[in-house]
Amino acid sequence: MFGTILVPLNGSDCDHEVLRTGHELAKLGRGHLECLRVSADRDAIIAQAAQLDIATSMVIAETLRKAEKENRESAKHAQENFRAFLKHEKIAEVREPNGQNAITAAWREKTGDELDVIVAQARFNDIVVLAGGPSRPGRLSMESLGHIIVESGRPVLLAGQGPAARLTDTIAIAWKDSSEAARAVIAAMPLLARAKQIHVLSANEVDRKAIECLECTDSVVQQLRWHGLKVRGQFVIPAGRSIPDAIAETAHHVGADLLVMGGYGHSRLRELVFGGFTQRVLQGVQLPVLMFH
Repeated sequence: MFGTILVPLNGSDCDHEVLRTGHELAKLGRGHLECLRVSADRDAIIAQAAQLDIATSMVIAETLRKAEKENRESAKHAQENFRAFLKHEKIAEVREPNGQNAITAAWREKTGDELDVIVAQARFNDIVVLAGGPSRPGRLSMESLGHIIVESGRPVLLAGQGPAARLTDTIAIAWKDSSEAARAVIAAMPLLARAKQIHVLSANEVDRKAIECLECTDSVVQQLRWHGLKVRGQFVIPAGRSIPDAIAETAHHVGADLLVMGGYGHSRLRELVFGGFTQRVLQGVQLPVLMFH
């Protein structure tokens, strides 16, 4: 099970999505929600303002004043969202996980670069929940989401937009013969073990690779069946679509509540380079997606 679940909050409407999704994970094993609010570092704000060509002491002071005001307001909204959710769900707020047979939550505040802090804190939790779906206020950028997936060393669950659905009724796995996909399947086992139905979806645009792809998919299906899971494999024909679109549409067609996939990307010259499927998902799909690099 996922014992501790990191849930970064920023005071936006996205807080409701990640809290609901984190709660669904916590229900599986009476888990603990580590709700994190990251405030920008004052010195970093000043340094960033000072880099502007038109920067003067007055400009820097005004930039700092505005940033600190926005930070106070977003922190206030994030804490209000946190407390309102705990009250509605009757979740106990604790300072530390206590090992009791109940869902608990803690409020944490850190100062620093948001991505660096989330990555650092993720390594001390079992999974991270972030807002997914289309780009909108409060949702991290595609590059930022990818950075956390690649650098955290933990599975990341991108919450779907809207009310959180059960994550374990029907699960789709976007399978590719790769270490990332294999690690994603293992990371998702607490969810797969409770699924009523699992669909292993694979696709290949090269005809001569189709048989190899089918055989690989069959192997994954057999592995999961050995665990006593109800699984079926499906080779998806792109039919003029990109493979990411074909897989995403098929997952929707089979009624998947969750998509499990490897997170494909690497750093190059301080920039993240994503695989096509990863990029498509980070740009936004409707259902929740569990990714692991």
